[in-house]
Amino acid sequence: MSVLILIILSLFIQTSVPFKNQLKNYMNKNLANYTTSKSYEYEILQLPDSYKSIELLKPNEFKLKGNLVYLPVKILKNSGRVIKSIITVRVKIFRNVIVTKKQINRREKLEPDDFKYERKDITVIKGTLIYSLDKIDLYRSKVRKQPGDVLTAESIEKAPIVNVGDELRAKYINGNVLVTFQAFARQEGAAGDTITIITKDKKLFKGKIIDSKNLILIE
Repeated sequence: MSVLILIILSLFIQTSVPFKNQLKNYMNKNLANYTTSKSYEYEILQLPDSYKSIELLKPNEFKLKGNLVYLPVKILKNSGRVIKSIITVRVKIFRNVIVTKKQINRREKLEPDDFKYERKDITVIKGTLIYSLDKIDLYRSKVRKQPGDVLTAESIEKAPIVNVGDELRAKYINGNVLVTFQAFARQEGAAGDTITIITKDKKLFKGKIIDSKNLILIE
């Protein structure tokens, strides 16, 4: 029996592809499918102290949690014992992202010249990245940003086209009936936002902003 076990282990060692090659093939394939970026790198955080060979047990699904991938493996120890374990691989994926050139204050309107592109590891960036400055001038910052901060969807909001006190033409539509009257904004808002307005005789209504001059009542 002991001879049979030794033969099986010997075959396991001789026929198995070196772990580094297994890992390279697996990571390159899955990272290529996971991201459009062709610039990435990875490293094993820790390997067992003593082993004869490691076999990658490919999981059904590639999961990148933050910047880490946890991979199941089968380890043949020097003692001849075979164990299953998990190896942690740290991943870096590099892309050109948009960062601020200067300090931007909260509620400050954004301009294309406020930003530049820099190559960064996106696995450690929190939030939804924005890769284009197209129509960025329609937005403002929700937070104070320092030079070098990455632009994310969570850090910006549409800049208001209506400010508190602006005079608006309010429209009430019911079937074929259209009523219009003048009112004043009690809140700021962007196109599509719902705000409160007040008439000259102090009546309050809510409406959806159409543009900087018009609003449709919703109640």
